[in-house]
Amino acid sequence: MTTGPGPRPRSARTAPSPGNGPGWWAGPNLPYLAAIVVSVVVLVPFVVLARPFATSGDTAAAPTTAATPTTGGETSTTTTTGTTTTLPGDMGTLQGLDLELVTSRVAFPVYAVAIPGDDRIFVLERGGQIRVIDPTASPLPTPFLDLTDRVGSAGIENGLLGMAFHPDFDDNGRFFVYYTDTDLNSRLSEFRGGSRTDPVADRDSERILLEVQQSGIRHRAGMLQFGPEGYLYVALGDGGLGDASAQDLTIYQGKILRIDVDGGDPYAIPADNPYAGGGGLGEIWAHGLRNPWRFHLDGDGGLIYIGDVGQSNWEEINVQPVTAAGLDYGWPNFEGTDCYKPSDGCDMLGWQEPTLVYSHEEGCSVTGGFVYRGTAIPELNGHYFYADWCNGWIRSFRYSEGQVVDEQDWSADLEGAGQVSSFGLDGDGELLVVDSNGSVFRVVALRANEP
Repeated sequence: MTTGPGPRPRSARTAPSPGNGPGWWAGPNLPYLAAIVVSVVVLVPFVVLARPFATSGDTAAAPTTAATPTTGGETSTTTTTGTTTTLPGDMGTLQGLDLELVTSRVAFPVYAVAIPGDDRIFVLERGGQIRVIDPTASPLPTPFLDLTDRVGSAGIENGLLGMAFHPDFDDNGRFFVYYTDTDLNSRLSEFRGGSRTDPVADRDSERILLEVQQSGIRHRAGMLQFGPEGYLYVALGDGGLGDASAQDLTIYQGKILRIDVDGGDPYAIPADNPYAGGGGLGEIWAHGLRNPWRFHLDGDGGLIYIGDVGQSNWEEINVQPVTAAGLDYGWPNFEGTDCYKPSDGCDMLGWQEPTLVYSHEEGCSVTGGFVYRGTAIPELNGHYFYADWCNGWIRSFRYSEGQVVDEQDWSADLEGAGQVSSFGLDGDGELLVVDSNGSVFRVVALRANEP
Protein backbone atom coordinates (compact mmCIF):
# COMPACT_ATOMS: atom_id res chain seq x y z
CA MET A 1 0.00 0.00 0.00
CA THR A 2 1.34 3.46 -0.91
CA THR A 3 0.66 6.65 0.97
CA GLY A 4 1.03 10.30 0.09
CA PRO A 5 3.50 12.68 1.71
CA GLY A 6 3.01 13.35 5.38
CA PRO A 7 1.71 16.66 6.67
CA ARG A 8 4.12 19.56 6.48
CA PRO A 9 5.37 20.51 9.96
CA ARG A 10 4.16 23.80 11.36
CA SER A 11 5.65 25.95 14.06
CA ALA A 12 3.83 25.65 17.37
CA ARG A 13 2.18 28.74 18.76
CA THR A 14 3.25 29.80 22.20
CA ALA A 15 0.40 29.70 24.68
CA PRO A 16 0.01 32.62 27.03
CA SER A 17 1.12 32.02 30.58
CA PRO A 18 1.38 33.97 33.80
CA GLY A 19 4.94 34.81 32.82
CA ASN A 20 4.09 35.68 29.21
CA GLY A 21 1.94 38.76 28.67
CA PRO A 22 -1.06 39.78 30.73
CA GLY A 23 -2.31 36.11 31.29
CA TRP A 24 -5.69 34.32 30.87
CA TRP A 25 -7.31 35.66 34.02
CA ALA A 26 -6.33 39.28 33.63
CA GLY A 27 -7.43 42.31 31.69
CA PRO A 28 -9.92 42.04 28.81
CA ASN A 29 -10.03 38.21 28.83
CA LEU A 30 -11.73 38.01 32.22
CA PRO A 31 -15.40 38.55 31.19
CA TYR A 32 -15.16 35.99 28.38
CA LEU A 33 -13.52 33.38 30.57
CA ALA A 34 -16.11 33.83 33.29
CA ALA A 35 -18.87 33.23 30.71
CA ILE A 36 -17.14 30.06 29.52
CA VAL A 37 -16.89 28.71 33.06
CA VAL A 38 -20.59 29.35 33.75
CA SER A 39 -21.56 27.67 30.48
CA VAL A 40 -19.53 24.57 31.28
CA VAL A 41 -21.03 24.31 34.77
CA VAL A 42 -24.56 24.41 33.32
CA LEU A 43 -24.02 22.38 30.15
CA VAL A 44 -22.12 19.33 31.44
CA PRO A 45 -24.86 18.09 33.82
CA PHE A 46 -27.45 18.69 31.10
CA VAL A 47 -25.57 16.59 28.56
CA VAL A 48 -24.94 13.77 31.04
CA LEU A 49 -28.41 13.57 32.52
CA ALA A 50 -30.76 14.67 29.75
CA ARG A 51 -28.75 13.09 26.92
CA PRO A 52 -30.18 15.52 24.32
CA PHE A 53 -28.35 13.86 21.43
CA ALA A 54 -29.21 10.27 22.40
CA THR A 55 -31.52 8.28 20.12
CA SER A 56 -34.07 7.42 22.80
CA GLY A 57 -36.56 6.11 20.29
CA ASP A 58 -36.08 3.00 18.18
CA THR A 59 -32.67 1.57 17.46
CA ALA A 60 -32.17 -0.95 14.70
CA ALA A 61 -32.13 -4.62 15.64
CA ALA A 62 -31.21 -7.61 13.54
CA PRO A 63 -33.46 -8.03 10.50
CA THR A 64 -36.03 -10.81 10.54
CA THR A 65 -37.55 -12.73 7.67
CA ALA A 66 -41.28 -13.23 7.14
CA ALA A 67 -42.56 -15.95 4.83
CA THR A 68 -45.63 -15.20 2.73
CA PRO A 69 -47.24 -18.01 0.71
CA THR A 70 -47.62 -17.98 -3.02
CA THR A 71 -49.60 -20.28 -5.24
CA GLY A 72 -48.13 -23.77 -5.37
CA GLY A 73 -46.97 -23.96 -1.77
CA GLU A 74 -43.77 -21.97 -2.25
CA THR A 75 -42.99 -18.97 -0.13
CA SER A 76 -41.78 -15.53 -1.04
CA THR A 77 -39.42 -13.96 1.46
CA THR A 78 -39.74 -10.45 2.82
CA THR A 79 -36.94 -9.17 5.05
CA THR A 80 -37.92 -6.51 7.54
CA THR A 81 -35.99 -4.72 10.22
CA GLY A 82 -37.14 -5.23 13.78
CA THR A 83 -36.74 -2.66 16.50
CA THR A 84 -35.49 -2.65 20.04
CA THR A 85 -37.09 0.21 21.89
CA THR A 86 -35.55 1.98 24.86
CA LEU A 87 -38.46 3.11 26.99
CA PRO A 88 -38.53 6.03 29.41
CA GLY A 89 -38.54 5.56 33.14
CA ASP A 90 -37.35 2.45 34.92
CA MET A 91 -38.51 -0.11 32.36
CA GLY A 92 -35.15 -0.54 30.64
CA THR A 93 -34.30 -2.12 27.31
CA LEU A 94 -35.98 -5.35 26.28
CA GLN A 95 -33.36 -8.10 26.08
CA GLY A 96 -35.66 -11.10 25.60
CA LEU A 97 -38.59 -13.01 27.05
CA ASP A 98 -38.99 -15.55 29.81
CA LEU A 99 -41.67 -17.78 31.33
CA GLU A 100 -43.14 -17.18 34.77
CA LEU A 101 -44.86 -20.26 36.19
CA VAL A 102 -48.51 -19.65 37.08
CA THR A 103 -49.34 -23.24 38.01
CA SER A 104 -48.14 -26.78 37.38
CA ARG A 105 -51.05 -28.51 39.07
CA VAL A 106 -53.62 -29.04 36.33
CA ALA A 107 -54.42 -32.15 34.30
CA PHE A 108 -54.00 -31.81 30.50
CA PRO A 109 -54.88 -28.11 30.27
CA VAL A 110 -56.18 -26.97 26.89
CA TYR A 111 -57.06 -23.32 27.46
CA ALA A 112 -56.71 -20.44 29.92
CA VAL A 113 -58.96 -17.40 30.11
CA ALA A 114 -59.60 -14.51 32.48
CA ILE A 115 -62.11 -11.75 33.08
CA PRO A 116 -60.58 -8.35 32.28
CA GLY A 117 -59.46 -6.71 35.50
CA ASP A 118 -59.79 -9.95 37.51
CA ASP A 119 -56.69 -11.59 39.00
CA ARG A 120 -58.12 -15.09 38.66
CA ILE A 121 -57.15 -17.34 35.76
CA PHE A 122 -59.56 -20.07 34.63
CA VAL A 123 -57.85 -23.15 33.22
CA LEU A 124 -59.76 -25.78 31.26
CA GLU A 125 -58.79 -29.40 31.84
CA ARG A 126 -59.63 -31.60 28.89
CA GLY A 127 -61.26 -34.13 31.21
CA GLY A 128 -64.06 -31.73 32.13
CA GLN A 129 -63.06 -29.43 34.99
CA ILE A 130 -62.44 -25.68 35.01
CA ARG A 131 -59.82 -24.89 37.63
CA VAL A 132 -59.41 -21.45 39.19
CA ILE A 133 -55.88 -20.18 39.68
CA ASP A 134 -55.92 -17.45 42.30
CA PRO A 135 -52.62 -15.61 42.86
CA THR A 136 -53.34 -15.57 46.57
CA ALA A 137 -54.22 -19.25 46.87
CA SER A 138 -52.83 -21.03 43.77
CA PRO A 139 -55.40 -23.53 42.40
CA LEU A 140 -58.56 -23.37 44.48
CA PRO A 141 -59.48 -26.80 45.85
CA THR A 142 -63.01 -26.71 44.39
CA PRO A 143 -63.30 -26.43 40.59
CA PHE A 144 -65.10 -23.44 39.16
CA LEU A 145 -67.14 -25.95 37.16
CA ASP A 146 -67.04 -29.75 37.14
CA LEU A 147 -68.52 -31.41 34.05
CA THR A 148 -66.59 -34.67 34.17
CA ASP A 149 -69.84 -36.68 34.19
CA ARG A 150 -71.02 -34.95 30.99
CA VAL A 151 -67.77 -34.66 29.04
CA GLY A 152 -66.44 -37.37 26.75
CA SER A 153 -62.67 -37.08 26.44
CA ALA A 154 -61.77 -40.30 24.61
CA GLY A 155 -59.23 -39.45 21.95
CA ILE A 156 -56.86 -36.55 22.35
CA GLU A 157 -59.04 -34.08 20.44
CA ASN A 158 -62.20 -34.43 22.53
CA GLY A 159 -63.12 -33.05 25.93
CA LEU A 160 -63.80 -29.67 27.48
CA LEU A 161 -62.30 -27.41 24.80
CA GLY A 162 -63.54 -23.81 24.97
CA MET A 163 -64.86 -21.10 27.29
CA ALA A 164 -65.86 -17.45 27.02
CA PHE A 165 -67.25 -15.03 29.59
CA HIS A 166 -70.11 -12.82 28.54
CA PRO A 167 -68.90 -9.21 28.08
CA ASP A 168 -71.30 -8.25 30.91
CA PHE A 169 -70.37 -11.19 33.13
CA ASP A 170 -69.94 -9.01 36.22
CA ASP A 171 -73.60 -8.02 35.90
CA ASN A 172 -75.29 -11.14 34.53
CA GLY A 173 -72.99 -14.02 35.59
CA ARG A 174 -73.28 -15.71 32.17
CA PHE A 175 -70.50 -17.70 30.53
CA PHE A 176 -70.30 -20.25 27.72
CA VAL A 177 -68.46 -23.54 27.27
CA TYR A 178 -67.86 -25.91 24.38
CA TYR A 179 -67.31 -29.61 25.04
CA THR A 180 -67.82 -33.05 23.55
CA ASP A 181 -70.46 -35.06 25.36
CA THR A 182 -70.19 -38.72 26.34
CA ASP A 183 -71.14 -39.68 22.77
CA LEU A 184 -68.36 -37.37 21.48
CA ASN A 185 -70.84 -35.00 19.88
CA SER A 186 -70.13 -31.26 20.08
CA ARG A 187 -72.12 -29.17 22.55
CA LEU A 188 -72.27 -25.43 23.17
CA SER A 189 -73.84 -24.51 26.52
CA GLU A 190 -74.51 -21.49 28.69
CA PHE A 191 -73.94 -21.50 32.45
CA ARG A 192 -74.42 -18.97 35.22
CA GLY A 193 -72.75 -18.12 38.50
CA GLY A 194 -69.21 -17.93 39.76
CA SER A 195 -68.95 -14.22 40.51
CA ARG A 196 -65.82 -12.57 41.86
CA THR A 197 -67.04 -13.29 45.40
CA ASP A 198 -68.38 -16.79 44.67
CA PRO A 199 -65.66 -19.08 43.28
CA VAL A 200 -68.04 -21.85 42.09
CA ALA A 201 -70.47 -21.75 39.16
CA ASP A 202 -73.87 -23.43 39.13
CA ARG A 203 -73.47 -26.67 37.16
CA ASP A 204 -77.26 -27.16 37.20
CA SER A 205 -77.76 -23.91 35.30
CA GLU A 206 -76.69 -25.46 31.99
CA ARG A 207 -78.72 -24.35 28.99
CA ILE A 208 -77.75 -26.17 25.80
CA LEU A 209 -77.59 -23.76 22.86
CA LEU A 210 -76.32 -26.04 20.11
CA GLU A 211 -75.56 -29.74 19.61
CA VAL A 212 -73.74 -31.06 16.56
CA GLN A 213 -73.84 -34.77 15.80
CA GLN A 214 -70.38 -36.07 14.95
CA SER A 215 -69.36 -39.19 13.01
CA GLY A 216 -65.59 -38.99 13.36
CA ILE A 217 -63.60 -38.72 16.59
CA ARG A 218 -61.25 -35.89 15.63
CA HIS A 219 -61.15 -32.22 14.68
CA ARG A 220 -63.52 -30.68 17.23
CA ALA A 221 -61.80 -27.24 17.40
CA GLY A 222 -63.82 -25.54 20.17
CA MET A 223 -62.56 -21.96 20.47
CA LEU A 224 -65.11 -19.44 21.78
CA GLN A 225 -64.72 -15.67 21.81
CA PHE A 226 -66.98 -12.65 21.78
CA GLY A 227 -66.42 -10.22 18.94
CA PRO A 228 -66.34 -6.43 19.14
CA GLU A 229 -70.02 -6.27 18.19
CA GLY A 230 -71.02 -8.52 21.11
CA TYR A 231 -71.69 -11.71 19.12
CA LEU A 232 -70.25 -15.10 20.10
CA TYR A 233 -67.90 -16.78 17.60
CA VAL A 234 -67.64 -20.60 17.74
CA ALA A 235 -65.10 -22.82 15.92
CA LEU A 236 -65.90 -26.37 14.76
CA GLY A 237 -63.53 -28.70 12.91
CA ASP A 238 -64.50 -30.86 9.97
CA GLY A 239 -64.88 -34.08 12.01
CA GLY A 240 -61.73 -35.71 10.70
CA LEU A 241 -63.37 -37.87 8.03
CA GLY A 242 -61.38 -36.39 5.15
CA ASP A 243 -64.53 -35.48 3.24
CA ALA A 244 -65.90 -32.19 1.97
CA SER A 245 -67.81 -31.30 5.16
CA ALA A 246 -66.04 -27.96 5.44
CA GLN A 247 -67.48 -26.91 2.06
CA ASP A 248 -71.04 -28.07 2.83
CA LEU A 249 -73.02 -25.01 3.93
CA THR A 250 -75.87 -27.16 5.29
CA ILE A 251 -73.80 -28.56 8.20
CA TYR A 252 -71.74 -26.99 10.99
CA GLN A 253 -68.51 -28.94 10.58
CA GLY A 254 -65.43 -27.08 9.34
CA LYS A 255 -66.89 -23.65 10.10
CA ILE A 256 -66.71 -20.65 12.36
CA LEU A 257 -70.17 -19.72 13.57
CA ARG A 258 -71.42 -16.33 14.76
CA ILE A 259 -74.48 -16.08 16.97
CA ASP A 260 -76.32 -13.52 19.10
CA VAL A 261 -76.66 -15.04 22.59
CA ASP A 262 -78.58 -11.99 23.83
CA GLY A 263 -81.48 -12.51 21.47
CA GLY A 264 -83.79 -15.30 20.34
CA ASP A 265 -84.30 -18.71 21.90
CA PRO A 266 -81.76 -20.15 22.42
CA TYR A 267 -79.99 -17.50 20.30
CA ALA A 268 -80.56 -15.25 17.30
CA ILE A 269 -78.87 -15.11 13.90
CA PRO A 270 -77.16 -11.73 13.30
CA ALA A 271 -78.81 -10.08 10.33
CA ASP A 272 -75.44 -9.42 8.65
CA ASN A 273 -74.28 -13.06 8.78
CA PRO A 274 -73.53 -14.13 5.18
CA TYR A 275 -76.31 -16.76 5.04
CA ALA A 276 -78.84 -15.11 7.32
CA GLY A 277 -81.13 -14.75 4.32
CA GLY A 278 -80.56 -18.26 2.93
CA GLY A 279 -78.07 -20.26 0.92
CA GLY A 280 -76.62 -21.96 4.00
CA LEU A 281 -76.98 -22.26 7.75
CA GLY A 282 -77.60 -18.83 9.22
CA GLU A 283 -75.00 -19.34 11.95
CA ILE A 284 -72.10 -19.80 9.49
CA TRP A 285 -69.63 -16.89 9.42
CA ALA A 286 -66.72 -18.64 7.62
CA HIS A 287 -66.15 -22.09 6.08
CA GLY A 288 -63.47 -24.24 4.45
CA LEU A 289 -61.58 -24.93 7.68
CA ARG A 290 -60.06 -28.27 8.66
CA ASN A 291 -59.46 -27.89 12.38
CA PRO A 292 -59.26 -24.24 13.46
CA TRP A 293 -57.48 -24.91 16.75
CA ARG A 294 -57.74 -21.45 18.25
CA PHE A 295 -58.64 -18.17 16.65
CA HIS A 296 -58.32 -14.68 18.08
CA LEU A 297 -60.47 -11.65 17.45
CA ASP A 298 -58.19 -8.66 17.91
CA GLY A 299 -60.49 -5.74 18.62
CA ASP A 300 -57.70 -3.16 18.45
CA GLY A 301 -56.64 -4.26 14.99
CA GLY A 302 -60.11 -5.20 13.74
CA LEU A 303 -58.76 -8.57 12.56
CA ILE A 304 -59.36 -12.25 13.15
CA TYR A 305 -56.35 -14.62 13.30
CA ILE A 306 -57.16 -18.29 12.62
CA GLY A 307 -54.71 -21.13 13.16
CA ASP A 308 -55.87 -24.04 10.99
CA VAL A 309 -54.21 -27.45 11.47
CA GLY A 310 -53.03 -29.05 8.24
CA GLN A 311 -53.19 -32.56 6.82
CA SER A 312 -50.05 -33.81 5.09
CA ASN A 313 -47.67 -30.98 4.27
CA TRP A 314 -48.72 -27.53 5.48
CA GLU A 315 -49.89 -25.63 8.56
CA GLU A 316 -51.54 -22.28 8.03
CA ILE A 317 -52.60 -19.03 9.69
CA ASN A 318 -55.27 -16.85 8.17
CA VAL A 319 -55.63 -13.14 8.99
CA GLN A 320 -58.64 -11.21 7.76
CA PRO A 321 -60.80 -8.25 8.83
CA VAL A 322 -63.50 -9.16 11.32
CA THR A 323 -65.95 -7.58 8.88
CA ALA A 324 -64.97 -10.05 6.12
CA ALA A 325 -67.78 -12.56 6.59
CA GLY A 326 -68.49 -15.49 4.28
CA LEU A 327 -64.90 -16.30 3.35
CA ASP A 328 -63.91 -19.75 2.10
CA TYR A 329 -60.55 -20.82 3.55
CA GLY A 330 -60.18 -23.61 1.03
CA TRP A 331 -60.22 -26.96 2.82
CA PRO A 332 -60.34 -29.68 1.46
CA ASN A 333 -59.73 -28.22 -1.99
CA PHE A 334 -56.52 -26.71 -0.67
CA GLU A 335 -54.03 -27.57 2.05
CA GLY A 336 -52.02 -24.45 2.68
CA THR A 337 -51.43 -23.18 -0.85
CA ASP A 338 -51.38 -26.61 -2.55
CA CYS A 339 -54.23 -28.41 -4.22
CA TYR A 340 -55.42 -31.28 -2.02
CA LYS A 341 -58.71 -32.57 -3.45
CA PRO A 342 -58.16 -32.91 -6.35
CA SER A 343 -54.36 -32.96 -6.20
CA ASP A 344 -54.17 -31.00 -9.46
CA GLY A 345 -56.36 -28.37 -11.03
CA CYS A 346 -58.31 -27.42 -7.91
CA ASP A 347 -60.78 -24.57 -8.31
CA MET A 348 -59.26 -21.32 -7.06
CA LEU A 349 -62.44 -19.30 -7.58
CA GLY A 350 -63.49 -17.64 -4.32
CA TRP A 351 -60.73 -19.24 -2.27
CA GLN A 352 -59.06 -17.17 0.46
CA GLU A 353 -55.30 -17.71 0.31
CA PRO A 354 -53.65 -18.19 3.74
CA THR A 355 -51.61 -15.41 5.27
CA LEU A 356 -48.74 -17.60 6.47
CA VAL A 357 -47.84 -21.24 5.98
CA TYR A 358 -45.08 -23.48 7.28
CA SER A 359 -44.21 -26.98 6.16
CA HIS A 360 -44.18 -30.25 8.06
CA GLU A 361 -40.42 -30.06 8.02
CA GLU A 362 -40.85 -27.40 10.73
CA GLY A 363 -43.79 -28.85 12.67
CA CYS A 364 -47.02 -30.78 12.33
CA SER A 365 -49.85 -29.05 14.23
CA VAL A 366 -50.27 -25.30 14.55
CA THR A 367 -51.54 -23.86 17.83
CA GLY A 368 -53.21 -20.56 17.07
CA GLY A 369 -52.61 -17.83 19.60
CA PHE A 370 -53.28 -14.23 20.53
CA VAL A 371 -52.24 -10.75 19.54
CA TYR A 372 -50.36 -9.12 22.40
CA ARG A 373 -51.94 -5.87 23.63
CA GLY A 374 -50.65 -5.86 27.21
CA THR A 375 -48.73 -3.10 28.96
CA ALA A 376 -45.73 -4.96 30.44
CA ILE A 377 -44.01 -5.49 27.06
CA PRO A 378 -45.09 -2.53 24.89
CA GLU A 379 -42.33 -3.29 22.38
CA LEU A 380 -44.36 -6.32 21.28
CA ASN A 381 -47.67 -4.53 20.91
CA GLY A 382 -49.47 -6.02 17.91
CA HIS A 383 -47.37 -9.19 17.74
CA TYR A 384 -49.40 -12.34 17.13
CA PHE A 385 -47.97 -15.33 19.03
CA TYR A 386 -48.47 -18.90 17.82
CA ALA A 387 -46.79 -22.30 18.31
CA ASP A 388 -46.42 -25.80 16.96
CA TRP A 389 -47.71 -28.52 19.28
CA CYS A 390 -45.39 -31.21 17.91
CA ASN A 391 -42.08 -29.36 17.79
CA GLY A 392 -42.64 -27.06 20.76
CA TRP A 393 -41.47 -23.78 19.24
CA ILE A 394 -43.13 -20.38 19.77
CA ARG A 395 -43.04 -17.62 17.16
CA SER A 396 -44.64 -14.25 16.56
CA PHE A 397 -45.25 -11.75 13.79
CA ARG A 398 -47.03 -8.49 13.17
CA TYR A 399 -49.59 -8.05 10.44
CA SER A 400 -49.22 -4.65 8.80
CA GLU A 401 -50.84 -3.37 5.61
CA GLY A 402 -51.67 -6.88 4.48
CA GLN A 403 -48.18 -8.27 5.07
CA VAL A 404 -46.43 -10.46 7.64
CA VAL A 405 -43.61 -8.39 9.16
CA ASP A 406 -41.25 -8.54 12.16
CA GLU A 407 -41.37 -12.33 12.34
CA GLN A 408 -39.59 -13.56 15.50
CA ASP A 409 -38.68 -16.99 16.87
CA TRP A 410 -38.89 -17.05 20.69
CA SER A 411 -38.11 -20.75 21.09
CA ALA A 412 -34.78 -20.22 22.86
CA ASP A 413 -36.33 -17.74 25.32
CA LEU A 414 -39.46 -19.80 25.98
CA GLU A 415 -38.05 -23.32 25.69
CA GLY A 416 -39.69 -24.48 28.94
CA ALA A 417 -43.19 -24.19 27.49
CA GLY A 418 -43.30 -27.85 26.37
CA GLN A 419 -46.18 -28.90 24.12
CA VAL A 420 -48.20 -25.72 23.72
CA SER A 421 -51.86 -26.67 23.56
CA SER A 422 -53.08 -23.08 23.73
CA PHE A 423 -52.40 -19.48 24.59
CA GLY A 424 -54.52 -17.15 26.68
CA LEU A 425 -54.67 -13.72 28.30
CA ASP A 426 -54.76 -12.91 31.99
CA GLY A 427 -56.94 -10.18 33.47
CA ASP A 428 -54.34 -7.52 32.62
CA GLY A 429 -54.02 -8.66 29.01
CA GLU A 430 -50.65 -10.36 29.53
CA LEU A 431 -49.90 -13.44 27.44
CA LEU A 432 -50.36 -16.92 28.93
CA VAL A 433 -48.88 -20.14 27.52
CA VAL A 434 -50.63 -23.44 28.22
CA ASP A 435 -48.52 -26.61 28.25
CA SER A 436 -50.60 -29.76 27.76
CA ASN A 437 -48.24 -31.56 30.15
CA GLY A 438 -49.83 -29.71 33.07
CA SER A 439 -48.48 -26.17 33.40
CA VAL A 440 -49.56 -22.62 32.66
CA PHE A 441 -47.00 -19.84 32.24
CA ARG A 442 -47.08 -16.09 31.87
CA VAL A 443 -44.74 -14.50 29.33
CA VAL A 444 -42.57 -11.82 30.98
CA ALA A 445 -39.86 -9.46 29.77
CA LEU A 446 -36.15 -9.66 30.46
CA ARG A 447 -34.74 -6.16 30.62
CA ALA A 448 -31.41 -4.41 31.08
CA ASN A 449 -31.56 -1.10 32.90
CA GLU A 450 -29.84 1.91 31.43
CA PRO A 451 -26.51 2.76 33.16
